[in-house]
Amino acid sequence: MADNQLQITDQLVRQLIDASIKTHTATIKEINDTIWKNPELAWHETTAHDTICNYFDSLGSDYRVRRHAYGIETSLLVEATTVDVSIQPIIPLHGSSRTVVFNAEYDALPNMTLIPNTDPPQYKPAHACGHNLIASASVAAFIACWQTLKATKHPGTVRLLGTPAEESGGGKIKLLQAGAYVNIDACMMVHPGPLASDESLRALAFTRSLASQRITASFGGLASHAGFAPWNGKNALDALVAAYVGISTLRQQLKPSLRVAGIVTQGGKAANIIPDYTSAEYSIRAGSRKDLDDLREKVTDCFEAGGKAAGCTTKVDATRSAYWDLLSNESLCKAFTCHMNEFGVKTVYQLPEITDDPGNVSHFCPAMHGAFFIASGGAVNHTPKFAEAAGTEDAFKRALDCSKGLAAVGFDVLTRGMAASVKDSYALDISAKAAAVAQDYGKGVPTQEQINSLWASPPPPLEALLKAPGIRKEQVVAALMAVDAFFDQKRGLL
Repeated sequence: MADNQLQITDQLVRQLIDASIKTHTATIKEINDTIWKNPELAWHETTAHDTICNYFDSLGSDYRVRRHAYGIETSLLVEATTVDVSIQPIIPLHGSSRTVVFNAEYDALPNMTLIPNTDPPQYKPAHACGHNLIASASVAAFIACWQTLKATKHPGTVRLLGTPAEESGGGKIKLLQAGAYVNIDACMMVHPGPLASDESLRALAFTRSLASQRITASFGGLASHAGFAPWNGKNALDALVAAYVGISTLRQQLKPSLRVAGIVTQGGKAANIIPDYTSAEYSIRAGSRKDLDDLREKVTDCFEAGGKAAGCTTKVDATRSAYWDLLSNESLCKAFTCHMNEFGVKTVYQLPEITDDPGNVSHFCPAMHGAFFIASGGAVNHTPKFAEAAGTEDAFKRALDCSKGLAAVGFDVLTRGMAASVKDSYALDISAKAAAVAQDYGKGVPTQEQINSLWASPPPPLEALLKAPGIRKEQVVAALMAVDAFFDQKRGLL
């Protein structure tokens, strides 16, 4: 290491990060406000995508912008690196300089805000989970980390990854399958929530999440006139209602760690017609992937029982990607806690419970998914009041406070001995998780022979991950979990 690198102090790093964020605050606030004022649903976040890309295009040659990254229309990748850009691939090479990623979410939630003077009431999307703030924090952290790396003349690569469709669609899972997280030393982001009971607390580092999945069900009946000949019909709405009641009754016997919630997406066409088609969408959550599988079977049984009771056909679709529970990297979280407090932002290490698609990513590469608290008048995420709070100046300032800690941790991973401890923490987490999952399913941890077979001929969900150079054994096991194919006969291990 050169002498100028040895002389770099924590105080200097904090000063450089502070200066960078202050320089860019006004323009990042414009990005934040544009995203907040133009809420867009999953896979349609064109304004957010273009606003962020246009900004980095305007900053000059330091930033290489890839629009529609990894074949996804509203994903983006911005990269700043000391590596020769003429040879730097979209998937970093193993053994080259280190790479950190900051995830930027920016999709909104549907039907959140009442449109004035509409009768019947109509609603529009809103940022009721504060993804505008997530994007702002990651943009600021990305710039500050790069400028600090450049000023201190260290090697490394910093990336901003735009991750669409977190709320509905598992955008990060698709990015993971496309190779966006291959050979990444750390990926990080922070997520807003309502104030903690200690209102002086601004953030926390170590979070866990529930595994989750969306399930849809549809019921096919036989239409008939509800007044003249209802006996000739088969009521698909009765099937759905019976299933709904069955699931509601099921909750009494569910463990406190399990969650089931659902809506009717189609209930019929007219009151005087026996409905011949109805549909519902449910979200299920559990503390582990195995518990999620068991819960899905129970909910599916309720759907099928409802259809049978009403003499209707039942189709259950549980093929959407499941979100695995989050593995927060201990080394990253401890460093974030330390840096945030050094910046004067009161932060604790321990955790809330969240559900998010970074859970899958955290199985494939070291990850931190911190949280920060905004004043929302007691409103929780996914409510209109929280959407209002996400657009305030105070919420934006709190997001940028977190960007300082994110940038500092990213710099540590890129330049200091922290990368080894992050890697060790990740390896321990994956080994323990793989053993626990194998035990849950009555299987054994994959053998070297099985892993070699997967390397030689990876199934489609794993191809981009396992064909990349430098993938380690624990990452093969992790990849199987991350793409939800750990013990899947068609896509993973027998």
